[in-house]
Amino acid sequence: MQYLQKKSMQSVIFLNGRLPSTKIIKKFVHKNTLIIAADGGANQIKDLKINAHVIIGDLDSISDENKKYFLRKKTEIIKIEEQDSTDFEKTLKYCIKKKISDVTVFGATGMRPDHTLNNFSIIKRFYKKLNICLITDDFAVFYLPKRFSFNYKSGETVSLIPMPLATEIKTKGLEFSLNKETLEFGKREGALNRSNSDKVSISFKEGDLLIFRKHFLV
Repeated sequence: MQYLQKKSMQSVIFLNGRLPSTKIIKKFVHKNTLIIAADGGANQIKDLKINAHVIIGDLDSISDENKKYFLRKKTEIIKIEEQDSTDFEKTLKYCIKKKISDVTVFGATGMRPDHTLNNFSIIKRFYKKLNICLITDDFAVFYLPKRFSFNYKSGETVSLIPMPLATEIKTKGLEFSLNKETLEFGKREGALNRSNSDKVSISFKEGDLLIFRKHFLV
């Protein structure tokens, strides 16, 4: 389950989008993992019987009933009323303040396409400060460092999406290889590529590159 090299303190953030299966979630929720809900994400984890350590946001989405429930559970609830940042951003700023380096995010996709796209934009602003990975039922999604390699199964999907540009991309272990080529959002993306080796390597020179890869957690 190591998508990027793990550093130290770890957190799981629950947003108010579509969550993956409980079986997948339980692989990340451990005794020493800090569990954070971004406002309405608390409604979902209450149904999963997962207790949040912290709930952060403007608190316009969590129900009054669930707020009382988490207060009884001694959950810390932090209300931040300013509207210049989303609840997701507020949780990431909290992680930076608490020196939490590794963040797994559930519920970042699925409910509304505008929220999904905006969440990818938010992660772009923070991924050089935090090791952030989104988990869905099928994919681990994260921004790549300039050089990255990983073991993989042959014949599985690897999608590379520039946000909005990544230059001089080189790949090994993919069916449709790239050799110092540029991808640009709206012009050319690297979606729906496939692995043809048990190891994949990707490097690029400048820009920001988002990867979607199968996580094999089920």
